[in-house]
Amino acid sequence: MSRDKTQGISFFEKYLTVWVLLCMAVGILIGKFLPGIPAVLEKFQYAGQNLPIAVLIWIMIFPMMMKIDFQSIKNVGKHPSGILIYSGSSWLIKPFLMFGLATLFFKVIFQAFIPGNLAQDFVTGAVLLGVAPCTAMVFVWSLLTKGDTAHTLVQVSIYDILILVLFVPLA
Repeated sequence: MSRDKTQGISFFEKYLTVWVLLCMAVGILIGKFLPGIPAVLEKFQYAGQNLPIAVLIWIMIFPMMMKIDFQSIKNVGKHPSGILIYSGSSWLIKPFLMFGLATLFFKVIFQAFIPGNLAQDFVTGAVLLGVAPCTAMVFVWSLLTKGDTAHTLVQVSIYDILILVLFVPLA
């Protein structure tokens, strides 16, 4: 289903926040009132990865992957500024910004509610989330904003390679 750039956003896209909140609520309710379902889903593992989650992520990004003109990937290198800005901000700004914000909230503002060692773990987690966003969501947001799919694919690929090179040795 393709739509031109002049057409408005679809009903689903318009209420994406509502759908996300509803899915979160359903997940919480299932976990609370039907704990057998998550227990069964957790058994579907391969190489330490949860298969239902992998399938759902694939379903989420598959529509965008179908819209990529792989011939246009060659043209991304002609305009590298977007990739350079994204990569630079992701590795030179976001970790420090996340560290500052997390420290402010977890160690200062909510200091009375969070023990010190747990606050440090939260800060560490926030920094990791800041530098390693969900690449599937990058595809979704690019689709919703009518971004250049080839550019997004190259950008996410480079970013994922950097994550592998920079994070895997730490793990």
